[in-house]
Amino acid sequence: MAEPVTQNDTAVRLDICGAGSLVRALAALNALLALVLLMRLPLGDGHIEMLLLLSWVEPAALLWLALMCMTQRLWRLRGTVVVLGVAAALGGVSALGLNLMVQPLFAALAPGAAQRPWQAALAGAALALVFVHYLQLRARAFTPIDMQARLSELQARIRPHFLFNTLNAASALVREQPERAEAVLDDLAELFRASVGKPGTLVSLEQEIDLARRYLDIESVRFGARMQVRWTVDDTLLQIRIPTLTLQPLVENAVRHGVERSSRPVQIDIDVGRRLGQIEVTVRNDLPTMNDAAAPRRNGVGTGTALRNIRQRLHLLYDIAAEVDQGEVVEDGVARWRARLRLPL
Repeated sequence: MAEPVTQNDTAVRLDICGAGSLVRALAALNALLALVLLMRLPLGDGHIEMLLLLSWVEPAALLWLALMCMTQRLWRLRGTVVVLGVAAALGGVSALGLNLMVQPLFAALAPGAAQRPWQAALAGAALALVFVHYLQLRARAFTPIDMQARLSELQARIRPHFLFNTLNAASALVREQPERAEAVLDDLAELFRASVGKPGTLVSLEQEIDLARRYLDIESVRFGARMQVRWTVDDTLLQIRIPTLTLQPLVENAVRHGVERSSRPVQIDIDVGRRLGQIEVTVRNDLPTMNDAAAPRRNGVGTGTALRNIRQRLHLLYDIAAEVDQGEVVEDGVARWRARLRLPL
């Protein structure tokens, strides 16, 4: 069950469960083992000893990461000393357990090379301390100033001509449809609120979908029947938290480079679901035909600014655990543009 969403909740945190942490931990560990091997080669062969060392060191590291991930709800909001203490304790336990399991192999193949259990536990605790301290320093380096400034720059993205068009549309509705004009201005206010909100704020997927719907409601005043939207949403994901202004820019891109540049009705399909343990968001839109006066080049839609913007924000927040891509696809013989992103659950 997802945790309640709060306004001050931000995505900047010590992420031990992310793919980036796994890759960094294994890369650092293997670099250290390679260094040990290079130091021992002049003294002899040592291949058996290194294979035996690998047989428990890497599994111990994976076990430690798994334990840290499974228990993060217990320690992630605690102080630095508590987090380091938990990391060291789990690191020592993981190394000790795996080392004891391979002691019979050492006794049979390389009796003189076996590490004593207390040595394995001490090494595991020390390496865990160093790695978690590195993650804490990395999070602090990004969070306070540089990251917040960068996120602010990337998040402040409502375009002046969109504001101009929206106000013109509301003005045209004031006399004939005052209630709709009021709704348009309310939607615009919500978009501005999200745009100027605290960088890195997490909102529920339901709130992010509502924001995208508000944007589409505004644009429907301009385009009417030319813009046809179809939603497919997994309701079990609605309370999952994601960074604000993640979906709306994808939808805006589909409107700008699909509906706005086409003289015929354009279908926009928005799909939100699970895939391989991740949230997958896909926005697909019909491409303008070559007969449309404002049709873009077929080798790309626009400049890709919106996708680069989202990719940079998600990289700052989720490291390599988030994926963003776009490209032309063919569905039922019709060329369409697809923008897709995946976020960790």
